[in-house]
Formats: sequence, structure tokens, C-alpha cells
Amino acid sequence: MTVEECLSEHNAGLGLHPGSGSQQPVLRANRSLGNDRDGLYVCWRVKNGLFENNEIRGNRGAGISIGHKDTDNEFRHNTITGNGKAGVLFRPESEAMGAHRNTFEQNIILDNGMAESGDLAGTGIVILGPHHDLVFRDNTIGHAQPSPGAGPAIRSSQEATGLKADENRFLHVKTPIQRVE
Repeated sequence: MTVEECLSEHNAGLGLHPGSGSQQPVLRANRSLGNDRDGLYVCWRVKNGLFENNEIRGNRGAGISIGHKDTDNEFRHNTITGNGKAGVLFRPESEAMGAHRNTFEQNIILDNGMAESGDLAGTGIVILGPHHDLVFRDNTIGHAQPSPGAGPAIRSSQEATGLKADENRFLHVKTPIQRVE
């Protein structure tokens, strides 16, 4: 499946949604703006996908939501800004159902999570559950301006192992990486 240069705007539900079992999907140069839920919902068992040069902005849910056996995907050169919940949300799953070995490289993940409350407020990336071997490399994560509601750039469960966060730029965040139980 390839989706290129499409606009998904002001939908009552999700923006972009590669469906269950999508193998090697390519979503390139799309815009997902102002949708009532997540901007990009990576459905169950999406594997070996490429998500690049997309603009995911101003959605009420997460910018990108990923979870149930979504493995070995690459997200690069995306702009993920101003979404109500986390810029990137790894949904809570069991270890067997985790979203393992996903790579996020050279993305801009700014000003997300400001509609959240409590511990998740103002957080760029939220990892809930035992997702293994996630890579975040050379991304810009945080907030464009100082904000009293800013949380950590990356909030990860202790169960998530093999997390690599190299050469990222953390802007106006409470802390770069927060590990929680």
C-alpha cells in the first residue's frame, strides 16, 4: 500500500490509518490536520513500513499512535506538532503484542500533549508497556517556546528495554528522558 501527497483534514475520527496487517506500507508527503482523534493510527500488525515527510498537526488525539505487533517500521523526516495528546504514543500492550524495533529519525516533534493532564501533559513521546529496541535518532523533541506545562521529551515505562535516544535535540522540556514504573 502506498499513500502519497494526500490531505486528511477535519475528520470525525482518525486521520491516516494503515489497516491491520499492512505489510511494507509507504505513507509519504501526506498531511493529517485537525482530525478529532489520532493523526496517524498505525493499526495492528503493521510491519516494515516507511512513513516519511508527513505533516501531522493539530489533531485532538496523538500525532502518531502505534502498538499491537507494529514492528520494524521507519519514521523519518516527519513534522508532528500541536497534537492534543503525545506526539508519538506507544499504546499499552503485553510484551508479545509490543511494537518492537521501530526507528524514528530526523523528525520534528514539538508542542504536543498540551490537552493531556497529569503525568502525560506536555510530553512529546509516551511509551506505555514493554516495547523493545526502539530508536530515536537526530530528532527535535519538546516545545518551540518555554511552557509551564512542558513535560519530559520521552516518557518510557521501565518495561521498555533497549531504548536508544541518540543525537536528539531536546527543547524546553522538563527532562529529556523519564523512566516510570
